[in-house]
Amino acid sequence: MKLKRLNMIVLASAALAVCGCKTNDDLNEHHFDNKVFVDMTEPISNFVFKNTESSSASQDLYLATALEAEAAVTGRFVAAPSKVSDYNEMYGEEARALPDDKCVIESPVATIDAGGTKSNPVTVSFVNLETLNRDSVYVMPVEVTDVTGTALLASKKTAYFVFEGASLINVVADIAENYFPVNWKTPDLVSDMSTITVEALIRVRDFGNVGGKKGENMSSIFGIEGEFLIRIGDSGFPENQVQLVTPNGNFPEGNSSLGLPTNEWVHVAVVWDATTGDRIIYTNGEEIAHDYEASGTIDISETGEDGCYIGRAYNDERWLEGEIAELRIWNVQRTPEEIASHFYEVDPASEGLVAYWKFDDGTGKVVKDHTANGNDVTANGDLVWTPVALPESGK
Repeated sequence: MKLKRLNMIVLASAALAVCGCKTNDDLNEHHFDNKVFVDMTEPISNFVFKNTESSSASQDLYLATALEAEAAVTGRFVAAPSKVSDYNEMYGEEARALPDDKCVIESPVATIDAGGTKSNPVTVSFVNLETLNRDSVYVMPVEVTDVTGTALLASKKTAYFVFEGASLINVVADIAENYFPVNWKTPDLVSDMSTITVEALIRVRDFGNVGGKKGENMSSIFGIEGEFLIRIGDSGFPENQVQLVTPNGNFPEGNSSLGLPTNEWVHVAVVWDATTGDRIIYTNGEEIAHDYEASGTIDISETGEDGCYIGRAYNDERWLEGEIAELRIWNVQRTPEEIASHFYEVDPASEGLVAYWKFDDGTGKVVKDHTANGNDVTANGDLVWTPVALPESGK
């Protein structure tokens, strides 16, 4: 028995020795199929879109093989919206299928040449994303079909493109106890105005005297004292009601029912148009006051101590206790429809737009004018930048 066991050990050792003496050719021999697959580190690509004038995205996809292809390998990339249910099941989501017309693959065929391991790029484009609902998540699966030259690796044949709505505004400036002198680089545009529209997006914490720090219950938004000034509050006037002060007189009459709320984002628009006589105030796109007392022209080009400001008028005690975004100055009368449909963003190249401060710079004291007029402004003191997500969900 011992001899037989010894003979078995010797035979086993010999077999191991033979197995261990492989040639280089043996080492290079692979015992698996050289399947083709979509060459992506992760199967998911995430995109965000904005509801702006135009929003698009694109990405290149490739086919690949682990080893050099013995012959040419081809495959076709196609949109596969029916696979959204697979995505939702795998990742526990409730995404919607991206509409077919928003996915464009103009040259869908990818080819790996013989001896190669990677194909030419196939560009997948996504267009007109601005029409999507920003409160929804969309997915467009793109998969490989019609493969020739080798087998397809089923576990890596699909790429998923995920689209989520981006916030139009991600950061704003808190201008409590702060202000911006406006030193116009283009004073001729604002020195003899017969028409002006001012829009501001604000969130005010306190319209009063802020715990006794302010001498008066007034909050300044924009303009020049005694020439053209948009403020909130006045002596004998509701402290939270918007007021326009011009040589034509203060407008409108005090009405406590027209006051602004605290700690809520409110879009304020003020129109003064001497060509029509219109003086109009809107809040959140709704006209709340209107008369026909505008006449003459206004000049807001003045600089220096008695010049034009954002967040200041007359003295340093009439600041706006809160945050501001989207301050725009126009030399045309904006229509109710234009105002109501653009609370959060407008095209900087829009006709009649004289200055456009978005207050989304995020660092420093300088706030950029997004028009081509170069009216950047610098805060009197250090700015506090507040993260936000606007518009708020469902608005």
